[in-house]
Amino acid sequence: MAIRIIHVGVGGRGRHWLEYVAEHPDFTAVAYVDVSEQALQEARGTAGQEHGNFFTDLKDAAAKVEADAALITSPSFLHAQQTYQALDAGLAVLVEKPFGSTLQEAVQVVQRAHEVKRPVVVAENYRFFQAERTMRHLIDAGQVGRLSTAICIDRRDQPSHTQGPWVKSMAEPFFMEIAVHHFDSFRYLFNRQPQTLLARSYNPPMSDYEGAAAADALIEFEGGTRIQYSGTMVATRYEYSLWVEGDKGDLWTDRRRAWRRAKGHRFFRPVKPVAVPKGDEARYPKGGTVSLLNHLRDAVTQGTPPETSGEDNLWTIAMVEAGLRSAQEGRRVGLEEVFTAELQAQAGVTA
Repeated sequence: MAIRIIHVGVGGRGRHWLEYVAEHPDFTAVAYVDVSEQALQEARGTAGQEHGNFFTDLKDAAAKVEADAALITSPSFLHAQQTYQALDAGLAVLVEKPFGSTLQEAVQVVQRAHEVKRPVVVAENYRFFQAERTMRHLIDAGQVGRLSTAICIDRRDQPSHTQGPWVKSMAEPFFMEIAVHHFDSFRYLFNRQPQTLLARSYNPPMSDYEGAAAADALIEFEGGTRIQYSGTMVATRYEYSLWVEGDKGDLWTDRRRAWRRAKGHRFFRPVKPVAVPKGDEARYPKGGTVSLLNHLRDAVTQGTPPETSGEDNLWTIAMVEAGLRSAQEGRRVGLEEVFTAELQAQAGVTA
């Protein structure tokens, strides 16, 4: 039997998910929720969705429609509240990042998930891109030896009108909307937890954002691996580069392909990509979404802990919070300062 999904948020990114759920054989959409009547009308006009149940309130939808899970793609500041509502209705949840605007808010969501025994899957799709799975495979296989440093540069031609209307006025749009993805990606690629961040955020002169649409950071992970990170939403084109160095060679990716260069060699050579579920080899916005749905399916039907569970993603949100504190206070911040032992105990997680 297909898992019955309530879509929460059907504009923007939510519109993409209508398509991905419709394509997946193990899911079926049973209801659509959005505070915008225009978004609901546009969803009705999407092929295959016109006979669905449409609501402006999640509680109303959950009370009137039999469902197994909620897929939350609403504005980010609503994620925690709506995830909490879905859990209270007995639903599993797949929620876009960040699933909490603050670490404390996210911890409360995880606590509730434990109480009602329902899974929360965070839609951190970057780590499921084929190039990222390939990079992790090469690192695990020892192709670069002992990790030393990494340099990541993310440039985006992403003016505020291309985002949800709330993003323009955010105080820290780059950290909250973009860096959260990269921080989760780093945790996955290096398979270790962060220890410290030294960061600054700023708004480039040509920006039409009101808050900080760019950021730089120096990140230290367990084992001594260090990352130089720089990103902006105010560039002239989209470009991504991640260079990973070890004592046996280097890896490089543009998030579509991966290359390796052995120590002492002059040139990088392309690497054969690892196999991923069909659909995840696609570029954004589809890449990684099949795996996320698979993880939600397995969590609901088999009780399998999802790779991007709410518990695991607390460490990603803690990185964002440490970066924000560092930028505000002008100093290096340790993860233990923000994700304290007390908060970890509340969430039932360990390092």
